[in-house]
Amino acid sequence: MVTVSLIETVALVHLLATGFMVGLIWTIHVVHYPLFPLVGDPYRPYQDEHMRRISRLLVLPWGAEVSTAVWLAVAGSSIPFMLRLAGVALVGGVLAITAFAAAPRHGRLLDRFDAEVHRGLMRADAARVVLWTLRAGIAFAMVASLD
Repeated sequence: MVTVSLIETVALVHLLATGFMVGLIWTIHVVHYPLFPLVGDPYRPYQDEHMRRISRLLVLPWGAEVSTAVWLAVAGSSIPFMLRLAGVALVGGVLAITAFAAAPRHGRLLDRFDAEVHRGLMRADAARVVLWTLRAGIAFAMVASLD
């Protein structure tokens, strides 16, 4: 009989949630956000619906990713400290970019499409793509480091 420890379970949930978020952010960046300029008028119903749908899609996996990253950073002592530190630092980076760059630009796009604001959103999102992709590597390394 195979037994799985709590740290192994949390690390696997973390890897799955991070993997989902990486796939989602790449899809948003490569497919969804580039389509914004093609929406036309009225723009607000599209942006409202985008924000409603994307929020429903990401709330559970992103919540799981963040909470497991914090839990592993604090309680995952069998995982190397630098992996735990890098994981939680990258989570902080993604959250900061979302809060201070991506979300405000979405807010500015509510009433109408603005090409300059959209370019800023794409730049902010590119940074999130990089950080989340790095996070996937860290999450995988965490699971691989377990005995």
